[in-house]
Amino acid sequence: AVTDWNQTAVRATEIAGAPVPVQTRAMSIVHAAMFDAVNAVVRKYNAYAVDLRAPEASAEVAAAAAAHGILVRLYPPQKAITDVALASSLSKVPDGPAKDQGLRLGQEVAEKLFAMRKDDGASAQASYTFGSGPGIYQATPPMNVNPVLSQWRSVAPFLTKPFTVNSPRQFSFAGPPDVTSAAFAKDFDEVKRLGSRVSTERTTEQTAVAIHWAGSEVPPFNAIARAASATKSLSLIENARLFALLNMTMADSLIVGFEAKYTFNFWRPVTAIRNASMANNVALTADASWEPLLVSPPHQEYPSAHCLGAGAAVAVLQDVFGGDATSASYVYPPLGVLRRWTSFGQIATEVENSRVWGGIHYRTAVEHGTVIGRQIAEFALKTT
Repeated sequence: AVTDWNQTAVRATEIAGAPVPVQTRAMSIVHAAMFDAVNAVVRKYNAYAVDLRAPEASAEVAAAAAAHGILVRLYPPQKAITDVALASSLSKVPDGPAKDQGLRLGQEVAEKLFAMRKDDGASAQASYTFGSGPGIYQATPPMNVNPVLSQWRSVAPFLTKPFTVNSPRQFSFAGPPDVTSAAFAKDFDEVKRLGSRVSTERTTEQTAVAIHWAGSEVPPFNAIARAASATKSLSLIENARLFALLNMTMADSLIVGFEAKYTFNFWRPVTAIRNASMANNVALTADASWEPLLVSPPHQEYPSAHCLGAGAAVAVLQDVFGGDATSASYVYPPLGVLRRWTSFGQIATEVENSRVWGGIHYRTAVEHGTVIGRQIAEFALKTT
């Protein structure tokens, strides 16, 4: 039930066209509801948010009803699709009191958990004013729009401590190197050479890696988790815990990351390379016509959100499955680029490289993103 509804939830977010942070929030609410519903029956762990007990209920039905209840609230236009998925789940369980109790349990958990997250800051409005000067973020082509999701830095996290202006940050970023430094020149040179749309140094393999990770990291990491779960034959409650941890740590990493993005407000490579003379760094050479392989996302460069999510996801997968080895593959559907991996750590490194080879991040931003993502997951694993 958990893995079936995991796929249903991923698809719902894709149909809705949700940006990655919004996608992680939706996936987290769905899986938090499934975890609390299943745990109310099995009672192996402390509840996450909705503490109920229903030992006679069907845990499979409870999971399905909880996921359905969240998805129909998050995505009302998809109700017909979600109803079909629920009917399919219910058809697998014999009629009787356990099925009826499971349905009621899942519905109650969904109602209560959705109410808890309804006003979590995701739909708030936040203003942004462009600054100026070397290193300061500017709108990037071809969209040339204001940075998106400026409110995301204030969204209530799922497992970590909320950020407030009057308290120290739970997870601290070192920040990008000064644009006059040798460290920045090194970052600048790498992305300029390997991340250019017309790079002669980037290999075919590197181009494939960049294109594969151009989309959201949510579908591939959830698919990798499903494959690993199937290999290890995880139980229903273990799956409920795995996917809740996976998606909630990814969501929290992006909340933390967007707070840092708006704090450091650092320029993207396309801006830096075209305007290198602003940096007052003799090691930099401008190229006014430089273009990245990928379209620069419309938000600040530091830190890399993809790497935050990947760092968190990989830390969870390594912990749950007791090691780094895996055997996984994924095809990025719109582009048909197949990737295969033999370890979780390999995936995290590949995500880092993809953002540099795609021309949209510096090496510092991807490495720092992975480190903080791991820290967020490690905190969650120790405290839940």
